[in-house]
Amino acid sequence: MLLLTGCVVNAPQKAQFNAEYPNRQDIRHHAVYRFMTKPLKPGGGKDYGANDLAETLRARADNAAMVELRFNYPARRLQVKTLDAQNSTLREVTYVLLDESAAKPSGSDSRYFFLTKEGVLLTKYKNCTPDMSVGCRWHDRMLFITRNGDMAVQFASGTAGMAFLVIPFYGSEKHLTIYPKATGV
Repeated sequence: MLLLTGCVVNAPQKAQFNAEYPNRQDIRHHAVYRFMTKPLKPGGGKDYGANDLAETLRARADNAAMVELRFNYPARRLQVKTLDAQNSTLREVTYVLLDESAAKPSGSDSRYFFLTKEGVLLTKYKNCTPDMSVGCRWHDRMLFITRNGDMAVQFASGTAGMAFLVIPFYGSEKHLTIYPKATGV
């Protein structure tokens, strides 16, 4: 009996990620960061917000030029502000910062990031659905500060399972997008 299997892995910026991630800065070194909303170079992903940092952080606004991240580490909060070219606030969103081992908050309207011991922000989403097949789908985002002080966002998504409980399948994608720090502010 011949079994077909499917495996697809796509990570076009793997070399860039491997160069940046080991040399990253701990995000906790500063309480305030500002980054441009458009990337240095598009990361190629089609995920929500793949080429707009304000969209990635769920703070999209028309005429947004910069995103300000204001961390309050003792209160475990992150305030995200979208700013225009004149530094006027267009939109604000607040996130809860959770330890990486914490359970995610209940409620679909909860905004949170996991803050790792290494000073990286993460989001994790996983959905496993049994039906005629058994399969899981996941979406992860990792945000970190590069050695140059820019914001790197890695989107990772994938699926795995057994089609009709017989045919194994797996697919994953990773896209890295780097947003430059805002200068002259």
